[in-house]
Order: sequence, then structure tokens, then C-alpha cells
Amino acid sequence: MNARASLMVVGLGFAAFGCAIPKPPPTAPDEYEYKFEHKKTGEPLSVEGESFTYTTTERVELGEEQIRDAQGRLVGSSRIYGNQQVAHRGYQWGVYQGRQPIDVLSALHIARDRAFEDAFEERIVEIRENHANSMSVYEKGIKENAGKRSTGMIVAGVGYGIAGGWAIAAAVTKDDPLIPTAGSTAIIIGGVIVGAIGTWIYSAALGGMRREADKATRMANDKISPSDFPKQTTESYLHDVAREYNRGLVAEPPPPPKDTKKKKKK
Repeated sequence: MNARASLMVVGLGFAAFGCAIPKPPPTAPDEYEYKFEHKKTGEPLSVEGESFTYTTTERVELGEEQIRDAQGRLVGSSRIYGNQQVAHRGYQWGVYQGRQPIDVLSALHIARDRAFEDAFEERIVEIRENHANSMSVYEKGIKENAGKRSTGMIVAGVGYGIAGGWAIAAAVTKDDPLIPTAGSTAIIIGGVIVGAIGTWIYSAALGGMRREADKATRMANDKISPSDFPKQTTESYLHDVAREYNRGLVAEPPPPPKDTKKKKKK
């Protein structure tokens, strides 16, 4: 390893330490509340679905071209590709209150579905705990990996420092017969290896910090989503919920019949 290459490796090693400690998670709300988008109007709930067709442009094989030489002999072939419109069938469904489309969580809330309400309350408690603990998770992750990070910096600094120092010395004294080139190369390589080990320790610690910081950020940003309730947000489940809810609606009494008899004049 010549002096120039050695200095480049050392420079790359020190560049690895430019990575900063991950930033802390955003400030989470003290008391998380979820606001449903739609309120109860007294109209019946319904679930409606429909099939539809849509097209996409795809690259498909259109054919094959034969390749012949000057004498007309077949020497090979190549496939011909092109863009083609491909039709697909899809299906979509939605929940309605009267004729107003509403989201599935509002529908479950309006219907007062017991299974959903129990799962919803448990999820709210989980979200509030995540918000409250997000900063402590971040601080714990930084603290647990700080020692390993410092060790990696020290080991890498010593290794790359030795390699860099001997690389500079070798470059300055390359024509000096008193300093053996083979010995200098061995010391430089050893320093680079030690520096690489330190860099690996440092990078592993920084990776641990990032994982905990990402986890803390997800905790701080946690919120209600329909995907939190996979069992209660299927089309068949909403069908059953809507049917049960509509049974409990009190039908308005019909208006009293009009008196069509003519009153006698006095």
C-alpha cells in the first residue's frame, strides 16, 4: 500500500465520524383525542360495492424477429416488445349514512358497535402510552449506545492516526535506506485494520441509536387508523353492523289522515 492510498483510506475512515446523533422525536400531545369525521343523523347505514374496469399500460412481448445472414440462413432471433393497454377488473365498496358517504370508523361509532368500541378504547390507551414514553425510549437508546460509540471513535482514531502518521513518514522518507519499506507498510496496514474495527463499532452504535430514535418517532406520531381494526373494517362486518343498527332505528309515525268529510253549514 503506497502512501497516497494509505492517506485516502485514513481520510475515508475519519469521514465516517461525520454522522451526527439522531434528532429527538417530535413533541407528542399530552392527551390524545380522536375526532370522528361524521356524526349520527338518524338515517340508516348501508354498505354498497361495485365492480369497475380500469386499464394500465404494460410492456409486453409482441412477437419474434428472425435474424438471417447474407446467405439467408437463420442465425438467431430477437424478441419484439411494445406498449399495450391491458384491462383489469377492480372492486370497491363504501359505507353510507342515507346517501352521504362516510368513513368506516364513523360508521362503527355511529352504530355503537361493542367490539369496535372496546378495541378503540384499548388503542387510545396504547397511543397515549406511546406518546408519554417516546422521549424516554429515545433517551435510553442514546444512552445505551453512547459508550460503544465513544469506544469506536477512540479505537478508530488510534488506528487511523497510526496509519496516517506512518503514511506521511513513509512518503517523506521513501528514499531513506534506514527505514524499511516493508515494515512501514505492515504498520500502516495494521493501523488501517484497527481503524476499520473502530469504525465498525462506531457505526453499529450509531445504527442502534437510529433504530431507537426511529422507534421513538413512530411512538410520538402514533394515531388512530382504520388499519388498527382489521376485523371490524371489512365489508362483510360492516354489512352486519349496518343491518343491526338499522333494526334499532325508530320509524317516524305516519302523518294522521286528513279529514275529507265536508262540514255541514249551520
